[in-house]
Amino acid sequence: MRRVAGDNAGFTLLEFTVANAITMVVLAGTFQLLNMAFKVNSSIGEVMSTQQNIRVAMNTIARDITMAGTGLPDGGIAIPNGAGAVALTRPGAGGTLPTGDNVIPILSPGNSVVTVAGTATDVITVVSIDQESPAWTVTAVDPAGTQVSFAQDIRAVGTWQMAADTTVLVFSSPNGACFGVVTSVSATASQANFAAADVLNLNQPAAAAGNIKSLKNADGTYPPMSATRVNLITYYLNNSNPAHPRLMRAVNAQTPQVTVEDVDNLQFSYDLFDFDTNVSTSNQPSTTSPNQIRSVNIQLNGRSPAILSNTKDFYRFGLVSKVNIRNATFRNRYEGT
Repeated sequence: MRRVAGDNAGFTLLEFTVANAITMVVLAGTFQLLNMAFKVNSSIGEVMSTQQNIRVAMNTIARDITMAGTGLPDGGIAIPNGAGAVALTRPGAGGTLPTGDNVIPILSPGNSVVTVAGTATDVITVVSIDQESPAWTVTAVDPAGTQVSFAQDIRAVGTWQMAADTTVLVFSSPNGACFGVVTSVSATASQANFAAADVLNLNQPAAAAGNIKSLKNADGTYPPMSATRVNLITYYLNNSNPAHPRLMRAVNAQTPQVTVEDVDNLQFSYDLFDFDTNVSTSNQPSTTSPNQIRSVNIQLNGRSPAILSNTKDFYRFGLVSKVNIRNATFRNRYEGT
């Protein structure tokens, strides 16, 4: 019998080479699409993270500004003034804390204080009573006005505890109110010391007025007094690492905390009303009369930590907001830029 040749001779070398080339082209295209997808996905993550960080920062600033002046005595808190008085130090940002009328303003502007990437940025200090603070009862004050005794144990861990250099108090009495920064706590009694030259320059026992001694009665005795914790909060940009400037939140003399990184612009402007002239002005870069401030306009700009792979540039995002002082019922909607 004669054998018939079969059809299963397989691919020729040419056919295999062509098929392999086509497969490589398809795989290369697939890998390129996947790489592009990974880059886009990474960029989207950077964009969303940047937007979220700036929104969180704006909310934090707006919340503190909204609380400005909350709980402060009606007559204000006196600052050291008169003979022997020196300027106060702004928390965190350093430099002088501007004051007027011998009382602490609930808002203290600072125009063009820190330069970031060639742009002069602003600072602001907000003052309010700590809403979680207890009310300490003062039982005695030494003649120099630098040592105060309390009815409570100020060494016990918890709400009543005071800490050196970080606890800032407002002393209130029928004769007025003043600041005191705890510089040390006694180990044997419920006493705290308020020595001169604290980090904020709030303790000035040698000043003619605006200190603890100024709360005395005419006969040299002290009226009933209480003390409450107060917060002086400063927002500013830290440019110590120019590649990654940071928005800082400094409370009293505590170590400033990073709120958000990669913030390259912080601007405040103010809407004012002069009760003497009944004239209002808007978007003022600063003011020497903080008591005229009725609202604060905030501009906050940031960028992604790294250059995006798909655009070869930083992603930038900004927000603006207006906050009315001591009126939390109105706030402009945020606007992305």
